[in-house]
Amino acid sequence: MPVARTPKRWPYRNARPARGRRVVRASDAPRGVQALLPVVPRLQVTRRQARIVLAAAAMAMLLSAAWWAYHSPWLTVSDVTIAGAKSISPRQVQLAAGIDGDSIFALDLRAAQARVRALPLVRTATVRKDGLHGVAISVQERSVWGSWSAAGTSVPVDADGVVLDGAAPKGAPVIIVADAQRPVQPGDTIDAGAVQLAARLLRESDASFGRKVLAFAYRQDSGLTAVLAAADAGGKPVWVTFGDGRDYDYKVAALYVLFQRAKEQELALNVVDLRYGDRLSFR
Repeated sequence: MPVARTPKRWPYRNARPARGRRVVRASDAPRGVQALLPVVPRLQVTRRQARIVLAAAAMAMLLSAAWWAYHSPWLTVSDVTIAGAKSISPRQVQLAAGIDGDSIFALDLRAAQARVRALPLVRTATVRKDGLHGVAISVQERSVWGSWSAAGTSVPVDADGVVLDGAAPKGAPVIIVADAQRPVQPGDTIDAGAVQLAARLLRESDASFGRKVLAFAYRQDSGLTAVLAAADAGGKPVWVTFGDGRDYDYKVAALYVLFQRAKEQELALNVVDLRYGDRLSFR
């Protein structure tokens, strides 16, 4: 009677196979016809690269939003009010300011004020913020003080020596230029010190000397000369050369003393030169 064998590890045979099973790892390289096809490299994105791309996209969106907010109509100047403009058009003042459409965050009020003041007919100007979207501009226009008569042409000037357009009103002071080289044009600036000195003499001459100013003459080498009326009806006018406005108080005091001594000594004064300090010359 045959002896039955109990199967162990191998159910069908008691002995282990003579040759063990080999496991061959399949190669990733294409085989056959596929090996002839061009190999296209795959784009591989790491987590770090993905984070960088997302951060750059977020930054770009943030910058785009900031740029839009900076230039949006809700944050730019849209209302400009102008006060004091009469001879000059408000539109010209607004164009000179150059702030229409500017962002309220980068509004340069000082630069706008300087541009408005540079207009020939504007003497002073102030530019200030007015509300969220508004800017208020206030200008003081130049007014005619008198006339500057040079090279046969008489032009109106203001108290700062700026030549204006039009004509001076009747009875306004006149400064006659004896050695003019060329006529002046509106917008030019003449000797502002001479005009200011003439204006001061008109205001103070009667109180300082008891004499009124009859006329003014100007030369480039000697400055301003004022023709003062005589102290009495029978006297002659006196031509007093002040030059410029430097040492004005001293010149006025010296001229007053000179008039007093001439009156005491009964001297007739015709010409006085006050340009050289204590070295007065007169005849």
